[in-house]
Amino acid sequence: MAGMEWTGGSMCEAVHFRAFGEPVRIEVCHCRTCRRNTGSAFGIFVLFKADKAVIEGEENLTSYRSSPETTRHSCRQCGTPLFNRFEGHIDFHLGTLDEAERLHPQTEIWTTRRLPWLSAFPDTSCSLYGPR
Repeated sequence: MAGMEWTGGSMCEAVHFRAFGEPVRIEVCHCRTCRRNTGSAFGIFVLFKADKAVIEGEENLTSYRSSPETTRHSCRQCGTPLFNRFEGHIDFHLGTLDEAERLHPQTEIWTTRRLPWLSAFPDTSCSLYGPR
């Protein structure tokens, strides 16, 4: 995946992004914050170093500081949750990528919060973070 360019954006197309190279990781997060942010049973994110990403249409973003280290960004016009910024990284919601089908989750985090009816994802490593 080295040398690759990844593109994506919001549902209404007011915000676009590009990321370059191989993702740092692709993860499924089961924490309560990600569940609420996505409105789903989990979040799936593609992590890049921040200097490997370009955001176009930033004037159409709204931000929310969900923890001391993480700011979540959504499209102001259509509400699409797009990405999170933290500690020199940017974490795109997998479903916002134009070619999400090319990627497969590598790890699961906050598995202590995985909903009891949800099985582990195949071929992923697990990380058992504490309650969040």
